[in-house]
Amino acid sequence: MHRNAYVTDKARSRCMRSLTFLVILGYLLTPLSVAEEPEEDDAPERQLDLGWLDTIQDGVEDSVDATARWFDQFFGDSRSFDDAPGSRGRLSVGPEWSEYEGWKVRSSFRAQFTLPNTEERFSAIVGRVDFDDFVTGEDTHRQGSVIRRETGNEEWIVGLGFDPSRGEDSRFSVSAGIRGGLRADLYTQVRYLKQYRFNDYNQVRSRSSLFWRNSDGFGANQRFDWENSPNSEWLNRLSMDVTRAERIDGYRWRSSIASYHIYAPERAMAVEFFWRGETKMDVPVRDYGFRIIHRRSWLRDWLFLETYGGIHWPRRELNEPRLGSYLLGFELEMWFGD
Repeated sequence: MHRNAYVTDKARSRCMRSLTFLVILGYLLTPLSVAEEPEEDDAPERQLDLGWLDTIQDGVEDSVDATARWFDQFFGDSRSFDDAPGSRGRLSVGPEWSEYEGWKVRSSFRAQFTLPNTEERFSAIVGRVDFDDFVTGEDTHRQGSVIRRETGNEEWIVGLGFDPSRGEDSRFSVSAGIRGGLRADLYTQVRYLKQYRFNDYNQVRSRSSLFWRNSDGFGANQRFDWENSPNSEWLNRLSMDVTRAERIDGYRWRSSIASYHIYAPERAMAVEFFWRGETKMDVPVRDYGFRIIHRRSWLRDWLFLETYGGIHWPRRELNEPRLGSYLLGFELEMWFGD
């Protein structure tokens, strides 16, 4: 009798947490523009104006590539630093709550300044990011807050970048500098970007990186993205990422499937499914789950507000059960520069 009552109370508690999570998630993901304009029954149907999309397409034809680059910029993907020359940077901060880990506050800063009289081939780099993600090209606060390693740690970096070859569909770059502030740990990195466009709706982007750090040796990273865009309002992306380094025994991998949608100027939503793990670990699949994301410009065209919620299934130890855990968060991000 007591056991049945305990099970009933436990199920009721779980049900209440689920209902509370759904209510909060619905509130966070409700577009803030709903109350901005009253609806009129006799108002003519309005078409979505995407004229503002042209401002970011300098030298890029109107295709899946233009749409992918816009979403990279709007959602704060680190590849927006690679897609075009110029000085730019971002500063982001945001709290996140996970039923598995509790509350955390994420912050990130990165700036890249083109040096004068160098034909935009040399640039200075400064920031406070997770260095492992920086050298593999994954220094994105939004992505890191979900599938970052449990050992991740932000630190200061100062470096110099050189782009000897930059084309519309390929780029070769070299960078070197120091990390860790007063520790002055030297690093260098070589990166090659290439995209293969099959038609106006499908393309594959490849990024290959070799890196070295004075403290823990050499490493390599390879990422592939398949992108599909049926029109300028939608983008579907499949990503696969693998890292091999001297300081880890196996291969660290990440994969995700995401769909993005522009539903109004400067407003977009996305759904993302993700997996991550590391071979030769006791638990090779460390985490998987999904999120729903809403992002919009807020108050200024250089200030962005992002809210997200979802469920993930983390597991770090063999004797640890894999249970679903809710996660909620929001992020305030400022972009500056070109």
